[in-house]
Amino acid sequence: MVGTGYIVIGNITNTNKTKVSTRDIILLLLLFLFTIISYTTNYTIIYTISITLLNILVYKFVFNLNLTQAITSVTIFMILLFLSDFVITSTMRIFISINEIRANEMFFLIANSSISLLCILLVKIKKVKMQITAFYKNILNKEKLINTMFLILLVIDFCILSYNLTRLEIYKAEYLINFIGTIIFGIIAYCYIKSKNEYNKLSAEYDNLFFYVQTFEEWIEKEQLNRHEYKNQLAVIRCLIKEKKVKDKIDEILEDNINIDDQCLTNLKQLPKGGMKGLMYYKAAIAQKKKIKLSTDISIESKGLLSKLSEKDMKTLCKLIGIYFDNAIEASVESKKKILLIEVYELKDKVNIVFSNTFKKHKNIKDRNKKGVSSKGPGRGNGLYFASKLIKENDWLKEKQEIIDDCYIEHLTITKK
Repeated sequence: MVGTGYIVIGNITNTNKTKVSTRDIILLLLLFLFTIISYTTNYTIIYTISITLLNILVYKFVFNLNLTQAITSVTIFMILLFLSDFVITSTMRIFISINEIRANEMFFLIANSSISLLCILLVKIKKVKMQITAFYKNILNKEKLINTMFLILLVIDFCILSYNLTRLEIYKAEYLINFIGTIIFGIIAYCYIKSKNEYNKLSAEYDNLFFYVQTFEEWIEKEQLNRHEYKNQLAVIRCLIKEKKVKDKIDEILEDNINIDDQCLTNLKQLPKGGMKGLMYYKAAIAQKKKIKLSTDISIESKGLLSKLSEKDMKTLCKLIGIYFDNAIEASVESKKKILLIEVYELKDKVNIVFSNTFKKHKNIKDRNKKGVSSKGPGRGNGLYFASKLIKENDWLKEKQEIIDDCYIEHLTITKK
């Protein structure tokens, strides 16, 4: 178990130790001795909790982890160990009884060696390791307490079920009940982990976008000043040239050139710097390239209130704006009129951001905030679902959705003073 833990936890935390110090050897030796002295063939909650706590302490110092990292990595290791034990023991019990496995030293050695090898194999398979390490990192980044509590409950559940499974006959009803319970809990854990990974992946994408648009914000304001002159010069050159390939290339440059309507650009300049303005520039350029009739109405009073938001709050706001803007672009492109209106105004010390767009009605419009619901097919409707989660996590944000004729309206209110 000690050797297996050293390899597995090293892989989970991506800690590649080329040398093992004398202190590490002493700690691992103490863990080994404790495991040998206290070892029991039947799982008990006290034994499992004791061995888990000792593993946390030992590997914390061996791999120089903080307490949260140690708890998380050891908990994942224990889960992998239980899963491996369950698979190997269940497979062997098809052919021989549990008592025979424990009574025969050869069977006992084969069982424990197979459990260790399977556990190590799980973290060596590239795709499995990627999922495990991604889950490990996500737990450390978000909602640490909730995730840690979930993992502790998961370990306790496996302790109880594993303990029961070692004491029950394989063909009895009680064994089947515990087996089904393990499978159900495993499915719940998988769904939870998958949902967390999807949410954190989307969050990371918008964090990267936030960094990008801050640079884009500075660039676009400088480049827009020279835009008309640049395009005019290209147009003149195009008229003087007869070669079709050169003309096509100039047309391609003119088409790809970032182009934001002057009225829209003037309005967007009312927004404060720091990411939101750059995001709006970026999305506006995409909308107008898709031939959407984009109009903006930004009040100067909203700038003062928005500029007071912290960087963290501004990132959260930009994630929501990005989701709502993307959805508005996709919906308006599908509609006949292709109209999108954005309003940002102050009312009673609150900032209101409103997206109004034409859209083509779909059967699933009522379920738009549910996970995976989209007019574009299965697995595409996560934007509004994650937006609703962000709203729930931040009580200073309020949102309201309504449909008037062929117009969809998303109303976001910032209540933070």
